[in-house]
Parts: sequence; structure tokens; C-alpha cells
Amino acid sequence: MAFSLVFIGDTHGFIDDFSKQKEIIEEINPEFVLAERLENLSLDSKEKFENILMKKRISNMTSFEDVKKLIQLCFEKNINLIGIDFKNFGFDDNLQKVIINQGKCNKEEEEKLNKIIEKRQKRHLKIIKEYQNKTKKPAVVIVGCWHLRDDSLLMKSLENYKVIFPCDKNGNLLFEPSGDKNISYCEKVK
Repeated sequence: MAFSLVFIGDTHGFIDDFSKQKEIIEEINPEFVLAERLENLSLDSKEKFENILMKKRISNMTSFEDVKKLIQLCFEKNINLIGIDFKNFGFDDNLQKVIINQGKCNKEEEEKLNKIIEKRQKRHLKIIKEYQNKTKKPAVVIVGCWHLRDDSLLMKSLENYKVIFPCDKNGNLLFEPSGDKNISYCEKVK
């Protein structure tokens, strides 16, 4: 079965996410890789790739090191790498500090955070749909595992996809470190 989208769950660093991303990207050789952690950047030309590789800066919320290998892989393979989020994930200076310092949100910050998360999900969906129609090949979409829950906006709103996600020994989607050293990958399709 040919899928128009292949999602890869990203743990944001509690396991080596890149090795699985590289494996899937090399297997599919997509025209587009859509990535949440690239925020609002679109690397769709040699000049844009060279510029980001020279500047080595993404944003306050994403360090260059977090996405360096993905950027280099897509550059070497001549694959467009498209950010599907907002700059700094849409967080204002105050929320950035709370999140970076892993602080506890107060009620007002929690409400603001929930509104931003909803806007982010809608933006992800809009951009994914846009690129889904720009290519005959499957687009690879790299998003945090939380966005791959069965009841998430992406999973409920899209069709014809495969999801590859880190899971525990029972096949449960992992959102955070589980203490289990034997993390594997599971797949689901729609």
C-alpha cells in the first residue's frame, strides 16, 4: 500500500531519534521532510541549507545541535526540509523561560499554553495537507510523539498514512522516558 504520509514520532531527545529518522528517510527518499522542530524555517534551496549550516542557529527553543544531523542528511540527499510550526513554537518570552527551565505553569500560563498548543496543531495540519498535495512520493513528517496519539488532531483529520513511533514492550506510544532500556518502534496505519 502506498501512503501519502509517513509520520515518525520524535521523543525530543530522550532516545536517539535521528537513527530511525535517517533509516526511514533513506528508505523512502521523499521530496519533502516536514519537521516540527524546524519551527517556521523552510530549507528548500541550496542557499538556505548553506545559510543555516553556516549560522548554526534555529531559535530560542530549538538548538542547532538538536536538528543538525537531520539538516545535513536532507542537504546531502537534496530533500526539502520544511518546518511546520511557529518560531519558538509560538511561545512568548515568559513561556519560553518556564518551559526551558522546566518550571510549573500558573493557571494563566497554563491557559495560554493550551491555546498555543491548539494553534500549533492546526498549523501542523494545514502545512501537512499543503505538502501532501505537492508530491507523488510520500512526505515524511517528524513530530513529537504526543501529536501521534489516536485522539490527536493530526491522527483524526488525516487519511492514508503510516505512523512509526517509539514504543514500550506492550506497544504503547512513548511520550517520556520509561526506564525501559529496550525501546523499539511500532507501526500503525490508517
